[in-house]
Amino acid sequence: MKKIIGMILLTAGLLTGGWAAGEACKPAGTVLPIVESDSVTRECFFANGTPITIWEPKADTAGWVHDEEVQKGLQNGFSPNKKPGTGSVISWEENGETRYVYASGNSKVFGGSLDADVTADVSITVRGTDVRKAFPNISFLFGGGYGGDVIGNVSITLEESQMMYVYGGGYNGSITGDVLIQSTGNNWSLDMVGGGLASSKTADAVADVGGSVTLNLKGMTISYTDTLVGGGLAESISGYTAQANVDGDVTLYAEGRNVYQVCGGGEAFRTGEDCGHPTANVGGNVSVELHGSRIRFYAEGKITLLGGVFAGGMGYYGTANVGGNVSVAVVDTAFDEEALGVVLGGMAEGNIAEANVAGGAVGRILDGANPAHIIRSGAADEDGTADVNGYVSWYYTRSDGMTDY
Repeated sequence: MKKIIGMILLTAGLLTGGWAAGEACKPAGTVLPIVESDSVTRECFFANGTPITIWEPKADTAGWVHDEEVQKGLQNGFSPNKKPGTGSVISWEENGETRYVYASGNSKVFGGSLDADVTADVSITVRGTDVRKAFPNISFLFGGGYGGDVIGNVSITLEESQMMYVYGGGYNGSITGDVLIQSTGNNWSLDMVGGGLASSKTADAVADVGGSVTLNLKGMTISYTDTLVGGGLAESISGYTAQANVDGDVTLYAEGRNVYQVCGGGEAFRTGEDCGHPTANVGGNVSVELHGSRIRFYAEGKITLLGGVFAGGMGYYGTANVGGNVSVAVVDTAFDEEALGVVLGGMAEGNIAEANVAGGAVGRILDGANPAHIIRSGAADEDGTADVNGYVSWYYTRSDGMTDY
């Protein structure tokens, strides 16, 4: 089995390259400079549980930003000499008034707080943007906090948005309740993860979701995503451990996705042999359903993205088990000729990797879907384990050209 984790290693690693420490709890609207390298400074916005909306301001006939209401309320040096497509405005209600702050396309936005817990239900809406423009609305969007937990639920709504990376959970911070990511219209992103991101650079990292995770991605006729993960993402990049579990169920429904890899469970991987053991388990059931999508294959240099739909989790020298049952359905979905196809279980690579399913697995391949292969259990390599311990059944409407493993 070819390695399929390469793209995640590249994308998730961008976040962990040098965050500057800040004060504990900031009020909503505070933007902190984050030094990513000697030459790059980015902005970081913490909502601290306050409902926020991310949107693109109006422009005049010459293409410069011209929104009088916004310009009066902006608080971080924003001037008319900015063009739409290089960032977005974040707005929220405070003491009966609407407040605004401008965030560049390189910014990171958190629904939670910095190194502090927040007791609130997080609500984030991204709307009214030009999909596939030169710059994203923001680079990273997290429903949770950075180093702090959200004591409540998380809801993220994407309406015509362009985001680089979307995480329903937090960065090294947990969510005690449920996570919902929903979308309408044409949206664009590189990676989308239903749970949190746990990255163990300097200490053990935890980014759990205590409830269930739901991704309801509808009406996305030209949407593009490299990797779509229902559970959490745990990366061990040092000797410390990383944990991004989901205690409840994971439900992933998507229309019109243009994607390389779809994973219903979580993803757990380490970047080297001396790194700690990562864990991204799902305690409940996992359901994956795709409609009118395209599953793509990519191979260049050391990176291979197999073009697969996996009902279970993915473990690369890590653990990504599912405690309940798994199901996957693909309807009217095109697979590249070289693509792997549909895996009813999980994917495990490495002699200590696990992507097991404790319950059963059901697959449905319907209405014009054309995967080259159906793998009835899990896919394992290098002595990893990816078993489905319960019943396995699947149904498809084609009778030629499909290989059943």
